[in-house]
Amino acid sequence: MKLAPWLLLFSFLASCGTVRDWRELETEPMSFGEAWEGFTRIATARDGWRVDEAATDRGNGVWQSRWKKREMERNFPIRNRLKMEFFMDDGSREKGWLMRYVIEQEKCKDLRRHSNPQEDDWSADGQDNEGEAILGERLVRRLAPKSVQIPERREAPKDRWSR
Repeated sequence: MKLAPWLLLFSFLASCGTVRDWRELETEPMSFGEAWEGFTRIATARDGWRVDEAATDRGNGVWQSRWKKREMERNFPIRNRLKMEFFMDDGSREKGWLMRYVIEQEKCKDLRRHSNPQEDDWSADGQDNEGEAILGERLVRRLAPKSVQIPERREAPKDRWSR
């Protein structure tokens, strides 16, 4: 009978957390500086993410962007943020580096506040899976190009009627 209140308490605490489906990538053998700069250039120059200096820590391998706002269907404001982490203990110059990244997404569901939403008006709206897939393809080409499989070109079968 004493177990039931504890189960109820733990189920409420577990529902408070945010579950993220991180995407992982293992770089080719390179220095940590090359891997960090490669990620930063892809994220900032190509995709337009701006670095959140207060949350980014190169020494611990953590990179975070500022929120990027846009509007979805029916004028709902939405914002995205990119987070990336290097596993510093598991990587080396000889083996490469294991990194993971996620693009968080939040939505302002109250249309009365869509022109100027406050911080309390935003609620979690999952992840930007399409943006993660595009970013992942760019990162693989930059940080692990040998793992990209290029299909072989086959010659078209000869038409026996065209002689």
